[in-house]
Amino acid sequence: MHLVMRTVPAKIISLILHPIIMPALGMIVIFNSGTYLSYLPFDAKSIIFLVVVLCTIIIPLSLLTLFLYQKLIMNIQIESRKERFFPFITVFLFYSLCYVLLRRVPVPPAYYSFMLGCSVAILCITAVSVFWKISAHMTGIGGITGLIIFLIWSQRVNLQFLLILSIISAGMIGYARLQIRAHNSAQVYSGFFAGLFSVGLTMMIY
Repeated sequence: MHLVMRTVPAKIISLILHPIIMPALGMIVIFNSGTYLSYLPFDAKSIIFLVVVLCTIIIPLSLLTLFLYQKLIMNIQIESRKERFFPFITVFLFYSLCYVLLRRVPVPPAYYSFMLGCSVAILCITAVSVFWKISAHMTGIGGITGLIIFLIWSQRVNLQFLLILSIISAGMIGYARLQIRAHNSAQVYSGFFAGLFSVGLTMMIY
């Protein structure tokens, strides 16, 4: 009973801060960054957000449900390393599609370079997952942290509160993944830095 009570909050954190929401959350951060990137017409923001939600949440979730029905995965959390390849490749393809679609919208490069960074991150953890179970949850929050650091660095904007919040969230997610024994410490830290550098460096270079 004590173990159950201890793992329930960790499972709730893992569900609420699931990596599938991170690209959409990143767009919300950009929309509200207080920089020139924020000053897009409402219609443009709506189109961007709709494209991101469709490509990174709705369609992937629908396909994960299909994978679940076909027994290619055992649950929506994709806990087994061996089950990760096809779902992760599918997510990568739709992240890439999102990047291509955003390139067609007349918006500042930061919007589509963020999606490119997300694509790089998912491709990296897909490759690693062939032989090692890296934390996708930590990659997601690492990507958000990388985005915030990029905005602070490139726009000279005060987003320290968001940066602290993202680091606290990373700590909560990491603790949750360790608590339910989904990963070990090395997999948690590696996941975070995979997301941080994939998104941050991609945006700085691109």
